[in-house]
Amino acid sequence: MNTTSHCLEVRRLLATEPQRRDSAVLEHCKTCAACATFMQEMLSLDAQLERALAVPVPEDLEARIVLDASLKHSRRPRPVTWLAMAASLVLAIGIGAGVYWKASSPMPLSVAIVQHIRNPKEADAILPGHPLIKEVGLVQGVLHKVGVQVNGGLNDVTYARVCPFRGRLVAHIVVRGKDGPVTILLLPHIHVNKPQHFDEDGFRGMIEPAGTGSIAIVANNKSPMQPMARKLVHMVQWRI
Repeated sequence: MNTTSHCLEVRRLLATEPQRRDSAVLEHCKTCAACATFMQEMLSLDAQLERALAVPVPEDLEARIVLDASLKHSRRPRPVTWLAMAASLVLAIGIGAGVYWKASSPMPLSVAIVQHIRNPKEADAILPGHPLIKEVGLVQGVLHKVGVQVNGGLNDVTYARVCPFRGRLVAHIVVRGKDGPVTILLLPHIHVNKPQHFDEDGFRGMIEPAGTGSIAIVANNKSPMQPMARKLVHMVQWRI
């Protein structure tokens, strides 16, 4: 089994069971930074879901319901009491369904992208002053691992890494923009129907559809992104 297939298997296991503690999974994460990061992301998401579903129930709720039901029983005919109880049950189900829907709804793509860029393990990539990557093979290797081909190559690259994002591997690239670093995420497994623009937590960006995938371009400075987006859409090809 090659390294890539091993990584994919580990991530499938962690995506299904974030709390999984198989010795093989733990040993793999000790030597694979990308999978270790993915495990932390899955654990964080699992904790968020648990908190969202943990709706506190007052200790005296049962007694209050019984008392309320008994008072209504003494004042109203039985059919009206049953109708009220049915309405309460429908309301409770509706509230529970609403909480579950909110917890299970996927995070907006723009929010997930900004959170990924601000991740402590990635945040240094957008600090100014990083030297240019002179080894073309390094950047090409990152693109190859995620099934991306860029016709003509990328210029002024200061950071290139394979990262887990929404359960799959993506290419995380940083280039020198006119007014500061610009992040490019090549997302072969995520398709958007039309261009999206966003302003999120101090970052502005755009997500462009590109064939079966998409390209996200994000910056926390005034570097123009539209020309870069138009160029990349024509340069990028997915090999998967």
